[in-house]
Amino acid sequence: MSPRLPPALLAPLVLACAPAAHAASLDFSVAYPLSARAGVSDLRLLGGTVGAGLSNRGADLSYARGLALPPLGAASAELRAALAWSGGVRLGATATGTAGPVALNLGLAGWTAAATTLDPLAAWTLAPTDLRDRGLSADLGARYRLNRALVVTADGQLGAQPQLALGVENRRDLTRTLPPAEGDDPAAPPETETTGTLTLRGGVRAGTEVLGLTAGVAYATPAGTVLALDAQAGPARGGRAGLGLVASVTAPDLLGEGSRVQAYAAYEPWRISAAPLRVGAQASLPLGPGTATLDLRGGQDAGGVAGFGVRVGYQWPLGGGSEGE
Repeated sequence: MSPRLPPALLAPLVLACAPAAHAASLDFSVAYPLSARAGVSDLRLLGGTVGAGLSNRGADLSYARGLALPPLGAASAELRAALAWSGGVRLGATATGTAGPVALNLGLAGWTAAATTLDPLAAWTLAPTDLRDRGLSADLGARYRLNRALVVTADGQLGAQPQLALGVENRRDLTRTLPPAEGDDPAAPPETETTGTLTLRGGVRAGTEVLGLTAGVAYATPAGTVLALDAQAGPARGGRAGLGLVASVTAPDLLGEGSRVQAYAAYEPWRISAAPLRVGAQASLPLGPGTATLDLRGGQDAGGVAGFGVRVGYQWPLGGGSEGE
């Protein structure tokens, strides 16, 4: 039996639900392993957006705000906090900023409750989740655009497995020549149209029990479908293979207008604190006044134990766009 929720913990959700005049939504979900949550998201408050939720596992609260900095660029930040009824908290903060050709990302987190304590599907996300019961972590990413097609990247992580990844990305638009239309000037240059965008990636990753070369490719269609594949190859270190493979496909409108489907698979045996095998499929579909969601995930932890989870949810809009939108 879940503990009775004290009134003080109900207050953020009650207050968040009151002003229903913005682009906020009520969120409901149930999951296996057993979890049920109700909350609110994207509520305009204090100059930013607030999210809050209560479940049989704990309570969570978030606040995000963006800031335009013309002519330099823009910045945004998000604060997150969660309390587990079984004991322990999770705190996190992320910040992003752009200034000309430079983009920076910073993430900080500290916790005394495992991620799966609050979210039973957290172990099998596309991006690896630190599964330690308690710990600290920091992530810093930087991107420098040399020109329209070439970007240099650097990503560093501190925590259970400190590491540094350096790379370069090359992006180019794919085009095809259109047949001349009737009445076109035969001396005019032929018209073209974009058929997609191809991104090639390459680099190196080094850190605690990991060393390898990385390579990847992504293809995006004009309709928004994205296919991505990233690989890593390197020597075994610390008893773990240095190989890795991550693939994903994201498709909008596959199940109808406004829908979104994503499927992914990741095999990274070199991970120390995250599940080395992760697979999943997620779908969202407009249904009635809101949006229905389905989330299927599974995988295998570092000890070789397999698991899976499923979540169904529904987002109910509370109102139209905010003023000025």
